[in-house]
Amino acid sequence: MNPSYSLKALQTYKLSLALFILWALYLLTLNKFGLWAYVGVPHMETLFGDLHAILSAIECHNRGANVFASNSCDVLSRIHVYGSLWLRLGALGVGPANLFFIGLITNFIFMVLAVYFVKPTTWGEFAKSCLVLFSSAVTLGVERANNDLIIFILLALSAILFAMKDRVTHALGLILIYLSSLLKIYPSILFGAVLFIARRRIKHIIFIAGCTAALMGIWLATNLSEILLLKNIAPAPIDHYATGARAFLAYIGRPYPWVLTLPKVWLLTAFLSVIALSSIILAFCLKTVTVQQNRSKSNYVLFIFGLTILFFTYTVTSNYDYRWIFFIFLMPQLFDIQKSAANNRLANRLVTVGFVCAAIIMWAEALRSTRVFGIFYINIFFNIGNSTFSIDLFHQFLKELAAWVLFSLLFAFAIKTFPKK
Repeated sequence: MNPSYSLKALQTYKLSLALFILWALYLLTLNKFGLWAYVGVPHMETLFGDLHAILSAIECHNRGANVFASNSCDVLSRIHVYGSLWLRLGALGVGPANLFFIGLITNFIFMVLAVYFVKPTTWGEFAKSCLVLFSSAVTLGVERANNDLIIFILLALSAILFAMKDRVTHALGLILIYLSSLLKIYPSILFGAVLFIARRRIKHIIFIAGCTAALMGIWLATNLSEILLLKNIAPAPIDHYATGARAFLAYIGRPYPWVLTLPKVWLLTAFLSVIALSSIILAFCLKTVTVQQNRSKSNYVLFIFGLTILFFTYTVTSNYDYRWIFFIFLMPQLFDIQKSAANNRLANRLVTVGFVCAAIIMWAEALRSTRVFGIFYINIFFNIGNSTFSIDLFHQFLKELAAWVLFSLLFAFAIKTFPKK
């Protein structure tokens, strides 16, 4: 290998390499000294706890048990709440004995892809990357080797394929979305999103629409009963480690129960209207936003994938905080927007506001664990007395309000960076 080429590559990716090493050391330190709780992560004694749930379900499924109803192989007796495709991995010899290896490889690939996408080129981007990658939300997913990391990997590969220009790669990208939908339901929303990133040629759009319709038809025809089952048994958490419109309403409903008596359609319409109106106003105020042409296509695809998943899952249900790992998909486009916004102060400032909102959301549980809000008496908005309960509700309100602001900014940028061809 040419030494000058190696030196140039090292200079180009030195911040990425430093980011990966620092991230790995951060995780190893948390594990070595048992500091998970100090960054807002409820540590599970079972290694890679969420991955263990899947592998244990495979074991009990191989024994003939209905793991959608009970799972005695899991240390917490958690039932299987994901697609049955996971269970078929047992035919490949996958099981609890492979927990450490599969968890380690999953986390490693996720971390490599995350660093590859953010690819910081300045110390400012490096700091923002650390802010996101070291966050409570991302760390929660890594600590448990949650299966959202596997979905992240599959959809990342799909996005890379969609950034290419030929139909074959786009078809392969759709197949990866289909496989992801067999594992968990929420990636299916990308069947609609891909139409926004298809090339603006009628033949190509027809081809993508046809492939999408065929795969969606197969998915629904062969998995409808399972989809309905999973819809009923999949957890929709509303505790501290959850985020989403449903969780937000539950928090508001505690001090103000009358909110929960309003029709859900009205509440959903109100939420969508606020986000849509705010996004349109911001997009109207923004000047034309340009991005680096050599990376604009791949970054836009990632941006649309990440935004679609985050907004869909936030709107229709509530999620554990690790779902925010998909904010990583948004970061390359946000970095490019900020680089090109030297003469666009509003765009520059909005990107900064977006990262601040993301930090509030993704570090929320670390703030709770350090009792930052506990040093104040907070009795505004929630008229239920000066108490830890009141403080917790106010804390959740800030977390969800930040999400609303963030979505408004992201949709405004999606509008302004929509490819012309």
